[in-house]
Amino acid sequence: MAPEWIFDAAPSDLFVIRSAGNTAFDDAIASLEYAIDHLAVPLALVVGHSGCGAVTAALASDPLTPLLSELVAPIRASLQPGDDLQQAITRNARRSAEQLSAKSDLVRQAVSEGRLTIRSSVYDIATGRVTLLNA
Repeated sequence: MAPEWIFDAAPSDLFVIRSAGNTAFDDAIASLEYAIDHLAVPLALVVGHSGCGAVTAALASDPLTPLLSELVAPIRASLQPGDDLQQAITRNARRSAEQLSAKSDLVRQAVSEGRLTIRSSVYDIATGRVTLLNA
């Protein structure tokens, strides 16, 4: 589901960066840096979602293509032994949010100056509910 629909926003109200597994990959962080620096975006919200296929792939032991292995590597880094799918989705969303500051001086500075808030959340596709996660 498009974030504009989830949050009842007009197409230009949100600066959306999407990828399978909502990981903090370099191009996404660079896009966020642009949004902070040029658009004064005040909030970065990492949104995991129920039934996430990328997290499901990260939990499984099935062979993956080299690029899919690369995609799920940061998701696997967020997992704990015994995590079920919902726990893994939550851990991945939290870790992805943490990685935004960890991987970017500009993001870290914007947070420390109070210009940017970073939060993580999980969207339940069945109910339409977005649950904000504790920091």
